[in-house]
Amino acid sequence: ADSARVYSAMMRHGDNPKLAPAAEAALLESLRAEREIKAHEKMQAEAQRLAVTLAALDLRELPAKAKDLSADKKFGELSGHAAMAITLNTILRRVPHKTDGDDKKPKKPAGKPKAGGGAKVTKVVDVPPCTAAEARKVIRANKVSLAAACDGPAAQLALLRAAQAWLLSANGAVALPGAAKVIEVLYDLDLASEGVLHEFWALVGASAQRDATSLLAAKEALAEAEVEEAAAAKAAKAAESQHAEAMAKRRDAEWYAQQARCGGNPSKEDEIAEKAANAAMKKAVDLHGAAQNITAARDKTLVAKKAELEASKRAHAELQGRVDHALPFVTHARPFFDWLAASDDDDDDDDPGEHASEASPETTTNE
Repeated sequence: ADSARVYSAMMRHGDNPKLAPAAEAALLESLRAEREIKAHEKMQAEAQRLAVTLAALDLRELPAKAKDLSADKKFGELSGHAAMAITLNTILRRVPHKTDGDDKKPKKPAGKPKAGGGAKVTKVVDVPPCTAAEARKVIRANKVSLAAACDGPAAQLALLRAAQAWLLSANGAVALPGAAKVIEVLYDLDLASEGVLHEFWALVGASAQRDATSLLAAKEALAEAEVEEAAAAKAAKAAESQHAEAMAKRRDAEWYAQQARCGGNPSKEDEIAEKAANAAMKKAVDLHGAAQNITAARDKTLVAKKAELEASKRAHAELQGRVDHALPFVTHARPFFDWLAASDDDDDDDDPGEHASEASPETTTNE
């Protein structure tokens, strides 16, 4: 398998290479979902990187610029999602930020510029993270631009996925506790319909469930690999001890055979002793050779088990990292979606933001 998500389906020593039809179908579906998730993660990261470079762009030119950048072949079938991600991330980076040095006059460079220095390379630096309240404000201010881009359910879903990716990024970390409020403003501005919101939340839940299932399987595989590696290490140590013992017996047998070698005119007893010593030496050599082969086999098995253990550790760490990364969004966004589901059941007219604040005190800290 090409990812930790399907680690539990990886072939290991002793496994049957043939899968039952249901298991094969489940594996193929898992691989398809994994490829899609990886593609979206890569696309969102690239869209965020491009948004950083558009800091000086006139927002009136943003729709055309986003469309042009998303047409790059690296985005492939996700060009529409990429355009939306570039648009949203660029807008979210337009929150006014004032630093301590804003009121100070710029200092003139000391000394004369060096001749032949050439053009300076400008380093692109991302803007400081904003709060959920600031994110809501800038989204409201650019409602028209976002509404023009959200021309259908697919675009609305792309907007929600871009918002999720931004909230889970370094630039959205401060706003993450107010995820419910950020999603709420998209709903209030009709940038995401109830149907699309339910679809998005179902995708988030399905992904979290797959991750949890895969993580459990990875934990079990890691525990099994640790047991097998320990058993292999014990067997290798025992084989090494037996090999050392066989080597000592071989040396003793070779020495005794050398001492029992007959000279000229040996007696009958001397000839018998020499033959017995040679037979014992041959047996000791054979046993030592067998012990040597067993030790080599045990060492080879130990190397393989260590490699399996390291692969299990990496797979478990990757999945644990994925779960730890995604869980905060689920936690902080859940109050809004719980309110949305409840409002569908009983037509509750209460303000969703009120429910989000009551259910998740963290969301009030950035408002």
